[in-house]
Amino acid sequence: MTDSGRLPATPMHADEAGFTRRRLLSSAASSAAGLSAASLLAACGGGGSSPTSTTGTGGKPVAGKPVRGGTLMVGMISGGSGETVNPGLALTNTDILRTYQLYDFLFLIGDDLKTLVPSLAVSAEPNQTATTWTLRLRSGVTWHDGKPFTADDVVYTIKYWQNGAHNYGSPNVTGLVDFKNVRKRDNLTVEVPLLVPVAQFPSILTNFPQPVIQNGSTAKSLATKAIGTGPFKLVSFQPGSQSVMAANKEYWRHGGPYVDKLVVDSSFSDEDARLNALLGGQISVMPAVPPVIAKAQGASGQVVLLDAKSTQVIPFIMRVDKGPFADVRVRQAFRLMADRPALVESVFAGLGTVGNDLSGGLTQYFDASLQREQDIEQAKSLLKAAGRGGMTIGLPTAPASPGLVAAATLFAQQAKAAGVTINVQQGSATTYYEPSGGYGSRPFGQTQYVPLPSLTLAYRANFIPGAPFNDTHWGQQGGGAAAIRLIQQAIATTDESRAQELWNEVQKQQFDQGGNIIWGWQDNTDLVGKNVRGVKTTAANYLDNFNFLNAWLQVS
Repeated sequence: MTDSGRLPATPMHADEAGFTRRRLLSSAASSAAGLSAASLLAACGGGGSSPTSTTGTGGKPVAGKPVRGGTLMVGMISGGSGETVNPGLALTNTDILRTYQLYDFLFLIGDDLKTLVPSLAVSAEPNQTATTWTLRLRSGVTWHDGKPFTADDVVYTIKYWQNGAHNYGSPNVTGLVDFKNVRKRDNLTVEVPLLVPVAQFPSILTNFPQPVIQNGSTAKSLATKAIGTGPFKLVSFQPGSQSVMAANKEYWRHGGPYVDKLVVDSSFSDEDARLNALLGGQISVMPAVPPVIAKAQGASGQVVLLDAKSTQVIPFIMRVDKGPFADVRVRQAFRLMADRPALVESVFAGLGTVGNDLSGGLTQYFDASLQREQDIEQAKSLLKAAGRGGMTIGLPTAPASPGLVAAATLFAQQAKAAGVTINVQQGSATTYYEPSGGYGSRPFGQTQYVPLPSLTLAYRANFIPGAPFNDTHWGQQGGGAAAIRLIQQAIATTDESRAQELWNEVQKQQFDQGGNIIWGWQDNTDLVGKNVRGVKTTAANYLDNFNFLNAWLQVS
């Protein structure tokens, strides 16, 4: 589980970077992958789903030879008039889905969240200190308007990322990339100098607001023409209603697209309406399904459930710099109060995995050996030693992200066994993630973290000074200077063996002293009609980052 935040060069609020936490979390997904230089260079071949199978709950493929033609209908929850085809300003799953059809990225996330798959870049090579990266680009790629793809497009794209008002991924690279000196070395080679060494820098290049855009693109052209290199071309776009895309017959990847047309119906205002449309045949794909619905429909046999272990979470966050949780013993006690399997079973309908309070799950260098179980007696002992026995504390919550209220309610019940009273205070979903609603100042609260590509991004986003999503305030006072230096050293280390040692130290410190209660990871769950083939769900995101390249429709 990781946060969808990005790190700016200097301390600032998220809204100063062009977006707020609520706006960013409305995406409920991020795309990226974590790897070192060595594992990146080992990556090869195409990414995405197999063109011959749709994998259901049991992992058994439904075989068949791809058939060309037809229209694939996808149903999404409406983003209203705020929907956009500008990839840098994508906010919701609906916006992000369109991005993956219209544009390509330099790299794509691997199914395991540990490797990258070459896309518009075929390799990324660091210098000895990981302060300069050389990107080798793919030849023979054309834009939707027929222009050839070149290094000029990549140089323009990276420099375009500087402006947070134009690209919500800006803090991801600001403070890392030396924008002024990004340069083209030849028609298919780009040199990217960094301001600090980053061993996992290529993982940043998979982030969902940061596909490659055409040289000379403007905010206006991106919001209207949407000319990319992706597998589908934009035909029409009606925000909050419908998007129509036609197959790109000149697409550079072999084989797909198989369907002639992709239609995204984003007129649905609730999950019941979307499910009824799937069951009634008005749509054939329903991505990003809440776990309770996914479990029930997967058992019904009417549609196919696609389910993959992932690292989405809705953790409890404890402020470590002041208030009751400034005492590490209180933080440790609250972590020991959690019955994690019960939370996963209840809140995620069992479609999840028990979490271990650490960011970056499933990515390279993640330490899965650190685990804790509920221990009420030890929790009581720690609270007594801290002078907090029988304590009472408020827990603000809201239906701002799926499962927040249910998790808060159940954890409050579990805490009673340790003599702790948690007063669940349900407020407005519209203001929960805003400063006006108290976000950022609460001693105890909740949030939503979505998968990120690497420990580098997870810790830069959350745990060092200036981090835009420093929810626990670890990066201010909680960890201290030595802890921050340790994180920075781990980020810079290119030797995999040494990097693993350093990241283990970083994670052990968070496990023992941090302020997150990450009790479980939610699966990625999607539903598709029985006639849909060639799609799958992975740890990376819903429908393998909304990959419809190999989708095809079985003719009955």
